[in-house]
Amino acid sequence: MSLSASSSSRSVLRRRSKAAPAIPLVPCPNCGRQAKVYISGKDEHPGWTFYKCKYHSSTCNFAHWEREYVIYLIDNNVLKGDAAVDALGWAEARREELELSLGKKKLAEEWGRSSQAGACIAGTSNNNGAFDGNRRTVSELVLLGRQIVMLLEILVAMLLFIDVASVFFIWKK
Repeated sequence: MSLSASSSSRSVLRRRSKAAPAIPLVPCPNCGRQAKVYISGKDEHPGWTFYKCKYHSSTCNFAHWEREYVIYLIDNNVLKGDAAVDALGWAEARREELELSLGKKKLAEEWGRSSQAGACIAGTSNNNGAFDGNRRTVSELVLLGRQIVMLLEILVAMLLFIDVASVFFIWKK
């Protein structure tokens, strides 16, 4: 079984358990000081975990979001086997949850602005002009978007297969 197949099935398992695997902190490859873990408080990435050298931006450039840090650990043989699969699956699932949460927040803000202009699709505004939307509608739209993306990925894979098969048959002639 390939790593990607394992990580996607592990990703589903991780969502159910919510237990974070042990992700070790390693020395910075640039300066040798221990990397530290942080949680982003910025609006672009609220709640995202990242790992960086304590001296990042002054003398060092070692910094990674959690998923990329796990990939760094795997590439450098710090995480191996099941530990690597578990950590990668969990990091991918966590990233999806954070992106979905951020997407819902942005969508609600967009709908809130539309509501103030009188063009809200699924909800009404209260006296303050804030969006009082239908959470179920937002969830359904996000789910529909994910399904569309999955279908597009399948379509691209099929087209790639057809292209490769065509090249193979052309070479055989």
